[in-house]
Amino acid sequence: MDDATPAFGSGRGPRAGGVSRLTSADARQALSQLQSSPLLAEGKACLIGLDAVRQGMGARWPARREMVYQHLERTLQRQVGAHGFFLRISDADYFVAQPSVSRLAGQAFCLNCLREVLHYFLGEALVSHIVVHEVTEIRDGEVNARKLDVAAVEAAEINERARGAVAVGPKVMSQDRWTPFTAGDGRRLRASCHLEPVLQLKTFGRIGLRMVRRVLQLPGDTPLTPAEVRQLTRADMEKIDFATLSRGLNRLQEDPDSAQQPSLILPVSYVTLASHRGRPLLAQFFRAAQSSVKQGLICEVCDIEGVPPGALLTAVSLIRSYCLFVVGRLSETPTAPLMGLKDVGLQGVSIERPASLATEGEFAAFARDVLTFAKPATKTVMFFGLATPREAAVAGLLGATHGSLASPESKVHYVDAESAA
Repeated sequence: MDDATPAFGSGRGPRAGGVSRLTSADARQALSQLQSSPLLAEGKACLIGLDAVRQGMGARWPARREMVYQHLERTLQRQVGAHGFFLRISDADYFVAQPSVSRLAGQAFCLNCLREVLHYFLGEALVSHIVVHEVTEIRDGEVNARKLDVAAVEAAEINERARGAVAVGPKVMSQDRWTPFTAGDGRRLRASCHLEPVLQLKTFGRIGLRMVRRVLQLPGDTPLTPAEVRQLTRADMEKIDFATLSRGLNRLQEDPDSAQQPSLILPVSYVTLASHRGRPLLAQFFRAAQSSVKQGLICEVCDIEGVPPGALLTAVSLIRSYCLFVVGRLSETPTAPLMGLKDVGLQGVSIERPASLATEGEFAAFARDVLTFAKPATKTVMFFGLATPREAAVAGLLGATHGSLASPESKVHYVDAESAA
């Protein structure tokens, strides 16, 4: 909606200086108390517009709008805190006030909330659909506002955050604290991490980087297979997760070309998320990672197979406030619809391309199986470690949303234990 759009239900055009929207009757009394509030002068009140979701759903909107409202309100509730509030003022508009954060931080949060809703319900968030307004006046039951420039707000918010950041030295935290280590079965292991670009397959535009973790057995740096990693103890997985996050964040600091990515995907095992002991340290890593991205973090929850839905929902909710999105990593090709992942707080799934695939036909069959069983539960499906740009194109045509091309560091050869013996 642009500044020339008439007010909802009013039949009049906008007043000078911005959009004029007629509020619902139930909201008028609540908003009237804010007419002289300093929040308006300070730019700490916004309107989140769901027009694109409503238009995208078309005839389904009346039946599904309550679901959209609930999803957005859950997201807002986690952020606004005790001193802020939000209120739906029309069929497709939410008023959000956040007095405890800066103007730019509050506006950037509203942009990210809308971006998440668009991804969740429409599968993508076009810039033209991310419509948030800064409220400038409340009068006579109407809200006057001006549309925010998405790119300008996010750039200014990043600069503000950088100015306020406290220098933490050349390294976030040394990975030497956790790796190498002796595993529960007596093997000597070390965790390795490198960064890999992630693409939106529809446009082949880069959305950021992902941390790629590997677990190597010493001496010789023989990589463990995914099945061997899943057999490690909870304590072993915590060490691997923390070493991966530490190394990945330090690499971001060491490489100027990797700084201020749009997003960053961090892999974390479910067992680490569920650990009371490791949770405070995990929060430190997430806070450190937030300063390195423009739009937000994406947490990739690994080893989710067999986890009860209620337990997974609880674990995801603990990190939700740090992340723009949370996706679940599949360890194996699914063989049945992933309906158990539909209501556990995940907004997508990811899977690594198996190293055993030898031909393009084998990859296409694998990708088709994954998408067949994933799409009933989520619109976002990510294929990581693809061998060629052609595989990325095939995945996109079949319905995958994001992917990454394997870097030389990702192309590992797993030694079969029986053959080695």
